[in-house]
Amino acid sequence: MAGFLRATICLVFVVVLLPQIAAAQNANDGYDPSANDAVRVLVVQADGKTLVGGAFSSIAGQTRNRIARLNADGSVDAQFAATDLDGELLAIAVQADGRMVIGGFFTQVGASVRNRIARLNADGSLDPAFNPNASSTVFSLAVLPDGKLAVAGSFTMLAGQTRNRIARLNADGSLDPTFNPDANDFVYTLAVQPDGKLLLGGQFTALGGQTRNGIARLNADGSIDASFNPNASGSVRALAVQPDGELVVGGFFTVIGGQTRNYIARLNTDGSLDATFDPNANSFVFALAVQPDGKLLVGGLFTTLGGQTRNRIARLNANSSLDATFNPNANDAVAALAVQPDGKLLLGGFFTALAGQARNRIARINADGSRDATFNPGADNDVLALAVQPDGKLVLGGDFTSLAGQTRNRIARLNADGSLDATFNPNASGSVRALAVQPDGKLVVGGSFTLLAGQTRNRIARLNADGSLDATFNPNSDGNVFALALQPDGKLVVGGFFTMLAGQARNRVARLNADGSLDSGFNPNAGNSVLALAVQADGKLLLGGTFTMIGGQPRNRIARLNADGSLDAAFDPNADQTVLALAVQLDGKVLLGGDFLILAGQNRNRIARLNADGSLDATFNPNASSAVLALAVQPDGQLVAGGFFSFLAGPRIGIARLNADGSLDANFNANANSFVQALALQPDGKLLLGGDFTMLAGQFRNRIARLSTPQAALQSLDIGGSTVTWTRSGAGPELALPPTLLFSLLGDVYAPVGTMQRVSGGWRLTGFTAPANQTFYLRARAQVSSGSGNASGGLIESTRQFFIVPPPDDVFADGFE
Repeated sequence: MAGFLRATICLVFVVVLLPQIAAAQNANDGYDPSANDAVRVLVVQADGKTLVGGAFSSIAGQTRNRIARLNADGSVDAQFAATDLDGELLAIAVQADGRMVIGGFFTQVGASVRNRIARLNADGSLDPAFNPNASSTVFSLAVLPDGKLAVAGSFTMLAGQTRNRIARLNADGSLDPTFNPDANDFVYTLAVQPDGKLLLGGQFTALGGQTRNGIARLNADGSIDASFNPNASGSVRALAVQPDGELVVGGFFTVIGGQTRNYIARLNTDGSLDATFDPNANSFVFALAVQPDGKLLVGGLFTTLGGQTRNRIARLNANSSLDATFNPNANDAVAALAVQPDGKLLLGGFFTALAGQARNRIARINADGSRDATFNPGADNDVLALAVQPDGKLVLGGDFTSLAGQTRNRIARLNADGSLDATFNPNASGSVRALAVQPDGKLVVGGSFTLLAGQTRNRIARLNADGSLDATFNPNSDGNVFALALQPDGKLVVGGFFTMLAGQARNRVARLNADGSLDSGFNPNAGNSVLALAVQADGKLLLGGTFTMIGGQPRNRIARLNADGSLDAAFDPNADQTVLALAVQLDGKVLLGGDFLILAGQNRNRIARLNADGSLDATFNPNASSAVLALAVQPDGQLVAGGFFSFLAGPRIGIARLNADGSLDANFNANANSFVQALALQPDGKLLLGGDFTMLAGQFRNRIARLSTPQAALQSLDIGGSTVTWTRSGAGPELALPPTLLFSLLGDVYAPVGTMQRVSGGWRLTGFTAPANQTFYLRARAQVSSGSGNASGGLIESTRQFFIVPPPDDVFADGFE
């Protein structure tokens, strides 16, 4: 470990958009790149890929000497040049143009001499024009707001001139002659404040001829900030700026700001000690990272933090108390931390085990601290309904009686890592076909059951968040319920084969009020089964099924209702056979799957797309060889389809992904050995599948599986002036309806602000007035469709902590979104 004590990591995040490279999906979705030596630095790019540096010579089963780039699934990005370094890599800083500056112990990059600092192009190849030539180790790098680069380490010469341990380079790599703070000993870590000031941590005791012990702050011109002097008793190895401008400090010190603080402390913006923050680690802190929700990740060599056992990795709540729910338990030092756009956490260091499982020096854990493990619950019969909860848990319905080796009758819940939620066991007496997660955490269940949670419930019921029956909700259907759709106003549309619901005649489609009573003003009266439902952004309702009459008018298997339940007379696509699945794109176009061969008077084999007015989209014709049963739309416009087919825009068995124009995505080829009947996209872009298969992507998976892909799901919640924007792109789920923005001062109880509107690349709400000089939280929440026939619905959320200082459009955000 002696070598480890000489180095630290500075994580610098810059918004850079790089091309996304697709590769084969993997049904064994455990993230396990397995490096053969220490991982010292992790940087998540804006496209979701991860740059990894350290002492390794092999990662993810391939030779990579001290630097690599990983896809979102942990595989090596083959498009990133296999550049060999002859010494350890300790720091990476990504520039706005996509190039990356690297620093460390190395003296060679590939065949070229590069002394401890170099710049790589976005593809990983060496930039020949950049060669500052440091005389000794570079420990940390930081891109400054003006594009210049701060460099810290043990060097005394850089770019041919004297620079003692801290320097600034111009964008072209030349030395900035105006910047020379002159540290008398090693500078280990750097952090840039939102106002452009530069924080330094190290083992120096003087800077610019002035006493500064272990920590200092520089003004933008490189002069010492005279107002900031916390005075640490030992070296500072890690820095993290919170959204409110306060600074968390980690390292080897036991005194800072004139008071005892063991290895970790928090400073107010003026450098004084925050008296309310004292987690008290029992050993060194090497890495810090602030989550979007304000919680703080801490990595190092400690085995206790906050008075409790925490082996080398822990999380603190925003109020500095220990997060009792988070305990991944690493068996050796954690030296690097990074937060992915999907909220998952990357760890690098010296460990070989995490959460009781082998993980060699690099690992990924879920936001709840559980290991990102292989997902293989194994059901004994068909999985038909899927719904993702905001906490990442997954509710399943179907015909199974066993899941993950335990008895679960037709309904169950899995934790984010695929393990069974032992607290949830409602025990349905018959098939579960549809699920709908409500914003309050309750779950509506539809199917053919007559008993649920030990009580009579005919084909429709509602469960509390803990799986117990909601005694106040009992609509009592006389026939099977196949589809559920939650409206933004809390009302619930129900489709199926019933003729009575809530004690009144309702033929195959009905609407319930939030309390479960019948909406008496809604009675479309379908002539046969309603199998699929979709609510449009304008409040209109799409229906698919076997019916040929609805609202007293001929409508063959697809129809659209106005918000009041009356028939939309202008919409009549006229399918010749059953419509089994519906999904609405955010441009208003409608995707259909089913058994049909003719739609809107033209040949369309089992899959089609309609324009918003109901006319056929002539540009979209993937041509399925057999029924399409489920659809899942991504924000990037790609579409995943499941069904009985063996051909969909090309040879694909049971599952395929299409580009936005309907052409086949050649990089996605999972091939199931039987039909795929239910789909759900997780917020992190992973794809959940249910059906009758026992093999998927070449691996055994019994009727439930999750596919991992190299593509990332990207999202960010931001404020600019009075405008809140939720940007979404990549491989996650597209939203079924416009999202709701919610506000909270304390991060516990949230109140709705309003409905966000669609803009290019995401969603926006204008006219928001943020509280000044006060921490607050924003949450964007939205429905996503899922399951067989898209007849189920889940919820996803994005939460972020903010602190705004005057003027109103200056936002201190954490940078780890």
